[in-house]
Order: sequence, then C-alpha cells, then structure tokens
Amino acid sequence: MSSSLSVAANTAGDDAASGEEGILVAIRMRPLNSRESGTQNSRVWRVLQKYNSVTQCTSSGKPLPERIQNRNFFTYDKTFGEASSTRQVYEDTSRGIVDSVANGLNGTIFAYGQTSSGKTFTMQGSGTLQEGATGSGGSVQDNGGIVHMAAGDIFN
Repeated sequence: MSSSLSVAANTAGDDAASGEEGILVAIRMRPLNSRESGTQNSRVWRVLQKYNSVTQCTSSGKPLPERIQNRNFFTYDKTFGEASSTRQVYEDTSRGIVDSVANGLNGTIFAYGQTSSGKTFTMQGSGTLQEGATGSGGSVQDNGGIVHMAAGDIFN
C-alpha cells in the first residue's frame, strides 16, 4: 500500500498586496519503500500532475476507466509525484508564505497524513537536524526539509 503526504498552507501568497488570504492544499506521493516494493502489490494511487489530481489505478497501473470525483479521483491545488524533490515542494508551496512572513504577515505551513507517509522527511529532511541544516555537501538542498529551507530564506 502506498502512502501520500499532504502539505497545506495558509498564505497571503500572490494576493499579499490586496490583503487577501488563501489556503493551498497540495499532495506529495512518496516512493514505495523497500518493504512495499518487495511485495507483489502494485501502487494503488497515481499522481496526474497535469491535472493536479490523484487517481486510483488498476493492477496494471492505469487509472480506473470510470472516474468518480472524491471517490477514486481527487483534485488538489498542487500535486507532486514520487520523483519530486523537497526543494520543488518548498518552492511551489511554501516560499511565498516565508516571504510574506518576512514582510510581517502571518503564515502557516503544516504536513498532514497517515503514519509513514513522509511528513517528517518533507518537513525535516533526512538525517539529523544538524545534517538537515547544512546538508552533506554544505547545502540545505542536499538533506534539508521545508523547515530548514524556510529558516535559510528568513535568515539570508
């Protein structure tokens, strides 16, 4: 069974000048882990980035022929497939919030999802907090999560 990560963000975003607030809901599909990929089970859900949607799949990996909204087909503001990087998720969902916060507005970024869906990895990165802050090559982009990227942008 595959899991996913939802990142929801409350931001003034592009409407910061007008004072309007908005909520962006995004989903990031994590790759199958070694235990999941070692079984005969196939991925049940597939990200359709072109449509910012997630759909239930047949055992051959194709979307079900009959799409029923909010039953086997879900649409979000933004979707990220298995190959997406945390940097890409940050740039597309969180950077605008961080910029707004630096300009005095309130903003919230949070991850929500089931156990083992990738929330901690996306928010904190891999390894220890120190490794996430510096990365293996001295760059937050290597190991850091959204928290590290946000802190880097705030203090730079």
